[in-house]
Amino acid sequence: MNIFKSLKQLFTSPTMEDPDFGRLTFIDISKHPERSYWEAEWVFPPTGTPVGICLDGDESGPRPDYREWYLQLPSRYPRILEQARPVVAKELTFWLDQTMPDDVYQLVKIAGFSVKDPRAEPIEWDVAFETIGEKWLYINIPFVGDEPGEAVVDT
Repeated sequence: MNIFKSLKQLFTSPTMEDPDFGRLTFIDISKHPERSYWEAEWVFPPTGTPVGICLDGDESGPRPDYREWYLQLPSRYPRILEQARPVVAKELTFWLDQTMPDDVYQLVKIAGFSVKDPRAEPIEWDVAFETIGEKWLYINIPFVGDEPGEAVVDT
């Protein structure tokens, strides 16, 4: 790598326009390049709202298996929401003393998705929600396969 490229990367991260995910920004982990990834605020088709995603890859772009996993999420989203709803409801009751309304989007918005390795069996992934009211909560729900686990909540 030449010195000018090294200096440029100190001050800017490479970006690319992706036809599916929009603007991607490369996060280079120079001491561990195998941990480098691309991040984006993807306008999630089922909700029309931005969600945070991270796709493993190198400077040439995201890995195809990560792309495929994320692109399957919109068709799976009704089931994901059904599975996440009781977990979100439990946290809203505990942290805000509120019950979950019929329309979940009155209290929360989808914030992001992540996956450890889309080739793993069983697959481990997360979905996160943020409250939209006066008190902010970030509710991250880990999944193993199709089974939600206990939420991790940031306040």
